[in-house]
Amino acid sequence: MSRPELPGEPRVYLSPQQQVKYFADAVSKEIKPETYARLVAHMQALGLKFTDDELLIVAALDTPARVQEFLNIQIYYNNDHATPDMEETALSPRAVLKMGHAHCFEGAMFAYTVNFLHGHSPRLVMLEASQDSEHNLVLYRDPSTGLYGANAHSAFESLDGRPAQYATVRALAESYYPYYYSDRTMNPEDLTLVGYSDPFDLTTKLGVGWMDSEEPLWDLYYTYIDDTIVFHYLFDDSNKTHLYPLIQALVKGWIQMDENTKPFVNVKNLPPLAQELWTSFFKVYDSSDLWVRPRGAAREIEKQFMQLTGTTPLDLLENADELQKFVERGYQLKELTSP
Repeated sequence: MSRPELPGEPRVYLSPQQQVKYFADAVSKEIKPETYARLVAHMQALGLKFTDDELLIVAALDTPARVQEFLNIQIYYNNDHATPDMEETALSPRAVLKMGHAHCFEGAMFAYTVNFLHGHSPRLVMLEASQDSEHNLVLYRDPSTGLYGANAHSAFESLDGRPAQYATVRALAESYYPYYYSDRTMNPEDLTLVGYSDPFDLTTKLGVGWMDSEEPLWDLYYTYIDDTIVFHYLFDDSNKTHLYPLIQALVKGWIQMDENTKPFVNVKNLPPLAQELWTSFFKVYDSSDLWVRPRGAAREIEKQFMQLTGTTPLDLLENADELQKFVERGYQLKELTSP
């Protein structure tokens, strides 16, 4: 869990330079000289540059366990969706240290960077949710046992990292299921986790230049999941795979662009039965607030739609909204799907 803001103990905001110095002072006693020297040599070979204090922090976080402890104890949660008027962020690892907070994606990029620089061969895994926020895990493997663990940053205690005690990536992903409830209803009975991605190497896909950037990581944020990333459903022994729902909707033509380059759900391209279910769903679901989870008859229709398509009517509408942000930032569909 991220560092909590406790009642009666308001968060103290520091300047970026002061914040980094605070972190460096907090962890500098844990630095091993040989680890520091190895880190500096590795970064020089990669052409990456951090400030002296930033180097001290990274040098101290030389194991995934220490990375997770740092996220839990030192880094607040960056709730950039707390209100509709808040501006979204995609802080780089260095910016996380300067700001002292991170959301799920930002915390994952920080953990990935630190683990990579220490030679732990991290991989990224996305947890796929329905009508809820996805979650990013930074996968690592204990070299002595071969078991999997993960670093993660969350406002919810049970959605942070995991120690290396899982025999498979699937077992690791499924450990999150009982705690992964809707961040919209906040009802523990509204479990929303449905799948997880294959582990993938961000450096193979996007290089290492982003690791020492001070600019927002929008390129990475909007394009790291594309049609090359394979997903699996939880509790499924069939080994059946699928694409991320937004990507699948683009590939199948369920989401298209109108003449004004605005994404929309093209219901006519859905399978015939799914078209009928779509119509039936919106006859019984009050669409005045799309953040209200379907109940009763609407929920039963939604289940049938999910079995048929791998997604839900509300997820498709939300995917179209996500794609609108993607387009507004100047990205193109070819960055998500192959011709």
